[in-house]
Amino acid sequence: MNRLLRNCLLFSFLYVSFTTVFAQPTSVRGIPAVDSVIVTGRIRNLSARLYREAPTVLISRNNILQASRELVRPAPLNVDGSFRVSLPLIYSQEELYLNYGRISTAFLAAPGTLSIELNADSLFTSAVPFQFGGVNAQVNRQFARYKAFEAAFSDKPDNRKLSDQVSGKNAQDTYNTVLTAYGAAFRQFAVREKPFPLVAQWVNSINRYNAAGFVYEKATYENEKLPTSLNDSLRPPDDRMLTAARASAMNRFAAYATQLLTTAQTNRSANGLTVRTLSSLLLRYGRNLTEAERTRLQSYMENNSARASDLRFFDGLIKRSNDTIQRLVTYETLMQRSRDQFDEASVGYIGAYTLAVALPSLTLDFARLLQDYVQEQIKATALKQSLNELYRLEVKDSARIRAAVQTLNKAGETARSVEVTPGVFITRDAIGSGSAAFDQVINSNRGKVIYVLLTSVLEESGRQAALDAQRLRSIYRSRDFALVYLPLPSSDKETWVEFSVKNNLLGDHLLLTEAQLDDALSRLRSSNEVSATIINRVGKIVKRNAPLPNDTEDLRKVLDKNL
Repeated sequence: MNRLLRNCLLFSFLYVSFTTVFAQPTSVRGIPAVDSVIVTGRIRNLSARLYREAPTVLISRNNILQASRELVRPAPLNVDGSFRVSLPLIYSQEELYLNYGRISTAFLAAPGTLSIELNADSLFTSAVPFQFGGVNAQVNRQFARYKAFEAAFSDKPDNRKLSDQVSGKNAQDTYNTVLTAYGAAFRQFAVREKPFPLVAQWVNSINRYNAAGFVYEKATYENEKLPTSLNDSLRPPDDRMLTAARASAMNRFAAYATQLLTTAQTNRSANGLTVRTLSSLLLRYGRNLTEAERTRLQSYMENNSARASDLRFFDGLIKRSNDTIQRLVTYETLMQRSRDQFDEASVGYIGAYTLAVALPSLTLDFARLLQDYVQEQIKATALKQSLNELYRLEVKDSARIRAAVQTLNKAGETARSVEVTPGVFITRDAIGSGSAAFDQVINSNRGKVIYVLLTSVLEESGRQAALDAQRLRSIYRSRDFALVYLPLPSSDKETWVEFSVKNNLLGDHLLLTEAQLDDALSRLRSSNEVSATIINRVGKIVKRNAPLPNDTEDLRKVLDKNL
């Protein structure tokens, strides 16, 4: 099986993909403190039955760098139905969400105190069961009325029909057409009720960013470069309001920009970093540099030039500091190309987004190194705070993660079902064959139906499949079912260990080298890098390329048949 992890260490082309705690109100390593909002409320007429079904209100918010991830803060209900929770705010106005059971609403928060009340007797009968007070009270009341109006609006935009309408149109006409369609409901609402200025700003912002997201997605699909005349419409400067629509649109912008930058036809000199930049990176992060090597790099950096015969020297230093330098070179190369194509604010977003996407697949040490390095490059305070928020979430269990890695390291290169943290068992044997190691894990689970998940920490789809697989443990009893993770090897052996501990991936984990994995896969015959195999109670493979964890219905049919 050809591995995608082999690296080409050439000076001109170094492309290693950055795979794919709420921030506290204190300054961290020069990152300014954030504001906060206190959300209080009460569910009146709360019955004992409703309390047992839903004893907690969830308040969530967005991060502009990661639209798919809502940052949730639980607010336990008191016996009288009241609740109180404090959340950080990075932007001066942020769209937040209240979820209680099957009821949810968006509201606009600003620094201060905000209250939300619900009546349990009318939760499922009233179109607007929420009463708002405090910060933005009038705005949130009117917005709730607008959302009820929008829900009943008959002429809702249909993205499929919109795609047909804009087929063949240029980017400006596409944006205008889509924005008009998204704004139809609010224009009709404004005829019935005069909107407050902040409500109009809020709704128009949502519609504008939804239209921007549509344009970015179309441009990405068609591999089209958007005109700079659209920049202010798609990415309004100095926007201090954060909504889910904005986070989603900006994520799509970053995906569009990354594709544009990596596929652009540029000349050879634009493909690599300058000698000065590479020399600076090696001086700062190179491993075990001698004084002679440092002096030579200093000379290269000052002169910003090198001969073709010097490439071997650089190549040797890069190999010595493999992952560290390659990741930084990848980042710097992307930033260099970004500066040629986009304005300063957009370049800053691309840089922050790149690390945000990479964080889940990085070890603690790499995450810290890249976080510090990228933070130095970002100028926008909100982006610094947003990136720091995601970084803190990724490293919040660092003590437990480091203890798990230490436990595995103490077991040596031959570790047999070592419990590195409760419920997480790791097996590895660098000497034996992949088939022998695989058989060892399977035999230890004889008498159970075994779900083997081949996955990759370097890909979002692989990480999500690994998380989704945990649901199976809550469906089936441990005496009948076993979950085995088979991760693709990465350049850093600790990457999967840290990821599995951080996310409490309970089950068996088989860590193989590339050669061992090829041996094991000759039996599994997996067709994709994220795939599954089902093994019955006597150790026989009964389903290759089985349904993945997110295909719950089909997967359960196969598993149930073998139980």
